[in-house]
Amino acid sequence: MAGHDVIVVGGGPGGSTAAWQLARAGLRPLLLDAAVFPRVKVCAGWVTPEAMADVDVDPAKYPLTIQAFSACRFEFEGARHETRWRTPASYGIVRREFDHYLLDRARAAGTDVREGARVTAVSREAQGVRVVSERGVFEAAVVIGAGGHRCPVARAFGEVSGREEVVVAQESETRLPSDRVEALGALFEAPELYVEHDLAGYGWYFPKADVLNIGIGCVAGPNADLPGRRDALVQALRASGRLPADFPLEPFRGHAYVVRRRAPRRLAGDRFCLVGDAAGLARDLSGEGIGPAIRSGLLAAEAVEAHLRRGTNLASYGTEIVRRYGSGEAGWLGRQLAKLPDACARILVRAALRTGATRRHVVLGRIFGMREAAS
Repeated sequence: MAGHDVIVVGGGPGGSTAAWQLARAGLRPLLLDAAVFPRVKVCAGWVTPEAMADVDVDPAKYPLTIQAFSACRFEFEGARHETRWRTPASYGIVRREFDHYLLDRARAAGTDVREGARVTAVSREAQGVRVVSERGVFEAAVVIGAGGHRCPVARAFGEVSGREEVVVAQESETRLPSDRVEALGALFEAPELYVEHDLAGYGWYFPKADVLNIGIGCVAGPNADLPGRRDALVQALRASGRLPADFPLEPFRGHAYVVRRRAPRRLAGDRFCLVGDAAGLARDLSGEGIGPAIRSGLLAAEAVEAHLRRGTNLASYGTEIVRRYGSGEAGWLGRQLAKLPDACARILVRAALRTGATRRHVVLGRIFGMREAAS
């Protein structure tokens, strides 16, 4: 169909990884993205060793901004806790650079990349899928939705529910001169996370080489007050010396994503798959989404290749995502924890952060995906 086997909507890590893998398998993917790369993508840029291995990028050879982290610090109710590893347990990258790097790699592998091609409609046709964009109308046998939580493929096929839980965030990313980085010293060696008192979200201070990303995220709702939380975080960082009083920050930018905690989206079906934020795969509680986006992009490419070449049902992709990431519906334990009074929940958080093993393996390992790379 028009020379393309599959259309990928969205050129972030999930979409570009899926397209790259499909092109390497000898198929003909078309990738459409509304932006022109390199595009502004404010993000803490937390990438795990597992994600780097999945996307086949050697951190030691990555040619752009990157910082290895062998420590992470938490703060809650005035108490600070640090966890250290023998080898890097995560990396900091700049999304503007990282996403462009992955997209160019997909292009080099044979993907037909069309930038500035915002998708306005997606529909099933007799022999495949029809995608209408600002740069033309395209058809293929299958479409992969990788366009974030507002992805048009998810809106068309994913049975998006109004009950979804959305997290809103604001971030500022600023490049610092070398003398500023040197003056900050040890403060610039590891990410710091600040759990909000009401447990509705957390703030972060995230250095990466000569770039500083700070931000705040919380569950959307009447008590979110994101600007108030942002201002309080900036004030605290300036008071502690982490943000010098005379240092100007780049403007804060906002974004949102879906937590797959309730009303999960339909992940796959007749002629489509959803990956990354389009599928609501950001890790619950932490919001870490690059790793799940990359892994789901690989799994979607594998499922689409099997579908096109052997007629395998695309529903197998959804089954595999649920096996790896869960159904998205709260289990019995989650429902019971949600009923706890706020005071009891804070006691549990204090205990989890205070206990080194729990902090390392549960909070950082399971929630943030921060673990030493397998030797």
